[in-house]
Amino acid sequence: MTSECERAAGGTAARRPRAPWALKFLAGVGAWLIVGGIGARSAQAYPQWQFSTGVSRCDSCHFAPAGGGLLNGYGRDESGETLSTFSGEGAFLYGAIKMPSWLAVGGDLRGAFVSQDVGDPSGTATAFFPMQADLEARAYLGLNFSMYVVGGLRGQVRQNSDLIPEQNYQPITDSRFISREHWLQWKYDGWYVRAGRFYAPFGLRLAEHVTYIRRDLGFDLLSESYNVSGGYISDQWELHLTAFAPDFLRHMGSVESGGVAYFERRFPNEKGSVAVQSRFASGPGISRLIGGVVGKYYLEDLRTLFMVEADVSHLMPEGTSATSNQFVGLAGISVLPVRGLILTALAERNQEDLRVSNTSWDAVTGILGWFPAPHSELQLMGRFQRAEGEGEAKTVLLQIHYYL
Repeated sequence: MTSECERAAGGTAARRPRAPWALKFLAGVGAWLIVGGIGARSAQAYPQWQFSTGVSRCDSCHFAPAGGGLLNGYGRDESGETLSTFSGEGAFLYGAIKMPSWLAVGGDLRGAFVSQDVGDPSGTATAFFPMQADLEARAYLGLNFSMYVVGGLRGQVRQNSDLIPEQNYQPITDSRFISREHWLQWKYDGWYVRAGRFYAPFGLRLAEHVTYIRRDLGFDLLSESYNVSGGYISDQWELHLTAFAPDFLRHMGSVESGGVAYFERRFPNEKGSVAVQSRFASGPGISRLIGGVVGKYYLEDLRTLFMVEADVSHLMPEGTSATSNQFVGLAGISVLPVRGLILTALAERNQEDLRVSNTSWDAVTGILGWFPAPHSELQLMGRFQRAEGEGEAKTVLLQIHYYL
């Protein structure tokens, strides 16, 4: 019987040109130089790789049960042999240091240049800043238990006055070192239980935190909560149930508590899936109940992945019976014309009150992602937003990402 890994690799992979050492060296050194002031960015999975690579399960390449974060051995092999334009060694430090079988180590460095026009009379604002500098490790403890830790230094671009009121972020001077994720997990034969700080499995889990399905549904930057999560994962379906609470150690990020349910059913041809999800969150002054659907399908002949997410939030302010309903949705396509290149187009809508027509935000985003060689990524994003009755915003973001 053909294993999932063999199906994902398409049998014996043809050898491709190896990345020149100069390219790998420049990518690594460039990322290190860019991240001089260091920052932090949420490490998410790339839903574009699901189904398009022949793999239907995110945990095939990641240690986390719902994907994202540190790659396992198979994920590193895939990044080296099939996902990058030039093949090479995807192992930690290009295999220069052999880690013991029970320990996996990695790191992410990411810098960016942004140009944004929000209609301000002062003109277009530009910035060159660090986004992420994290080290991460996963250790197998025995008896099907493992531990995962991410730690990094936090950079800050905006002023404290802009940060403190929003999701109770703390100034960098008070909270320079952060650990976005740290959790303990038991996993056996598809079943798992996980406890610690991470994002509850929900939605498309895009890397771009500016999308409405992340920013406005409780998954914004540095909004990881403390959770107890459990579920089951098989080739045909997966279920994740999570109870979450605010960060009680650092008091940083989300201030909500509640529960999340996510169920995904994959199609028999392993080219797509459909999911239903729900999230109840209670925070200071307001509670909200979210229900939604998620769909993905890959057309192999066109090398194109279609993805959609639609969520409705029932908002319940405290001390009043005046409730409202909010709609947040995204539709996107990703074209993978050649190895290592991803072209993505996203259309989004956030209508804050379905009863009021002029309460919507709309956005279109184009993303060019290139993985030239193992351990390196370049991404160029252009985004246009418009709010009814208000102004427009245009953003261009260039990122360089390097992982150890």
